[in-house]
Amino acid sequence: MKAASVVFKRDDYKELTSYKKLFLKIEKLLGLCSEQSVEVVVFPALLGCLFDSGERYISDIVELSNAYKGMAICPGSYYEADSGKAYHSSCIITNGRILLKQRQIYLAKWEKNIGLSRGTELKSILLHGMKLGIIISTDVFYSQVSRAFAMSGAELILSPVAFIGKENKSRQLSGLWQNVQVNPFFGVESGYKGSFCGYEFESCSAVHAPLEMTEKGDGFLVVESESQENEIILAELDNEKRKEAVKKFNTLAQLNIEAYKDMLFAPNEGGCHE
Repeated sequence: MKAASVVFKRDDYKELTSYKKLFLKIEKLLGLCSEQSVEVVVFPALLGCLFDSGERYISDIVELSNAYKGMAICPGSYYEADSGKAYHSSCIITNGRILLKQRQIYLAKWEKNIGLSRGTELKSILLHGMKLGIIISTDVFYSQVSRAFAMSGAELILSPVAFIGKENKSRQLSGLWQNVQVNPFFGVESGYKGSFCGYEFESCSAVHAPLEMTEKGDGFLVVESESQENEIILAELDNEKRKEAVKKFNTLAQLNIEAYKDMLFAPNEGGCHE
């Protein structure tokens, strides 16, 4: 599976002065992905929160996805209203429909301060022969979330993130990168850089894999660089190669699967997509 992570540069958000400009940027990036035969792409967190409503944002992406047949789009994250509550949510869209929705399970202090509520379930789907789920922003720092996915058989995690504060490489490594190494699935992470709701964010984009299958043995298939010029980074996710790497060092083999059975999972939403 060919995967792409959108790279949000430090000043990109300053150019997004209207919803129209945001959507034109998304169209451009999806065009670049299409040219590279990308099968799954992840956008940064919070894009759907910048203008108007999250509902409009997702509806427009759903319609736009019809122009990119076969490409699975994780459009970043958005705020979702439901029964008088607001949730930080993300989803996977392909061929004009939403395959999977996910709400963030845990909340940082700043998210509680703006009135967000916690989700209660983790969901996964089958996509192009790989089982995948979504981990949103703050949830990457709660190991039980990734462990529950891993114990359910997840092979790929999509992760739109937005980390508050200045660039912090050790904090970024303690997120999805660490989760990938202790729960040997693939991880595609796209980070938001910029201002939102009075806070500043600095987050990196990368595609992660178990150490044993990466060229430098560092757990990265590809990671954005400080001199990054391209707006997307690409990696081929070879699941057979990942399985061989897991055989060499299976971090899950000695765990008590029964202990995780009741942990946050719900039936699949939207069925499976091969």
